[in-house]
Amino acid sequence: MTIDSRTGRLRVSIILEWANTTLNGVPRAQVLLDILRRQWEAMVRRDYPADLPVDAARFLPSLDERAEILVVSGNAVGAEEEKEIRQHIPDCFDLGIHVGEGLEYYALKNFGAELAGGDILLFLDSDVHPDAGWLVHLLGSFARPEIHAVAGEPYVGPTDTFAAAFALGWTYQLPGESGRLELGRKIYANNIAFRADTFRCTRFAALGRRTRGACSLLARQLERLGRPIWTNTRARVDHPPPSGLRHLAVRALAHGRDMYMTRSEDRNLYGLFTSQAVAGQRLARGLANTARHWRRVGLRPWHLPAVVSIIGTYYALFALGGLLTHVSPIAMGRRFRV
Repeated sequence: MTIDSRTGRLRVSIILEWANTTLNGVPRAQVLLDILRRQWEAMVRRDYPADLPVDAARFLPSLDERAEILVVSGNAVGAEEEKEIRQHIPDCFDLGIHVGEGLEYYALKNFGAELAGGDILLFLDSDVHPDAGWLVHLLGSFARPEIHAVAGEPYVGPTDTFAAAFALGWTYQLPGESGRLELGRKIYANNIAFRADTFRCTRFAALGRRTRGACSLLARQLERLGRPIWTNTRARVDHPPPSGLRHLAVRALAHGRDMYMTRSEDRNLYGLFTSQAVAGQRLARGLANTARHWRRVGLRPWHLPAVVSIIGTYYALFALGGLLTHVSPIAMGRRFRV
């Protein structure tokens, strides 16, 4: 890492993609900005949680007390929306709002990284809400020199029956209690940080017809370079479930398509088999989680039929997405850009 010549400290750049506000709303992103402000100010005051490792507490004061936030959007940000963003950004952040016209999820993150001047690049989705202590645990991970990239742990907060179904049956696990830095976990791009030189030697891969999967490709690239991505299970973020039945259908169909295209974005029997097999496996896992953990997410016995129906519907549409992709990869690649 380089050192900021003005302060002698490491600079943090927070790259906040704004695309998810189209589905989950600007107010949710404003709450995220408020959480960021509180957590950054607590870190600067050295008001650390009791479970922060000693080496992390020693490392964090080496960070510059000013960070930059780069809001990156694939669509124009209106004057009123920009005003609202600025109202939620305190003086401890240098704010930039940038439009990469037509860019999608991973391309927006790469776009933000090109503009960033920090030594640590922290990528954050606009729809997640970090738990207490998330920021210091995630950034404190870099106290260990062997760590070049670290992800937080997303989960779905079971705020109602619909959300509980996704907490139990979607791609994210229920939040763990291990509190460890771990290798070998599934990595997500919605809250992940890199040493800047490490990210820039790879970047998120360009995807053609898929909309998700570049984070897994990046993780494999970095592993080959001897710089695997770690997960800090103390750094947790609450990720919302789909924002309604239409969003559920779009996400599930896209999920099935992207699973089909894992090996090839053209028609192939392997993709067809994989998409159907994974849909069945994920359905079975979701039902098993429901049987074991329904009390943990606050459900009552009379909620279970609805939860099973929601999980079943999602994976039926997941399987359908794989089947439709086998019929026409080109048509499916044009639709369901989430």
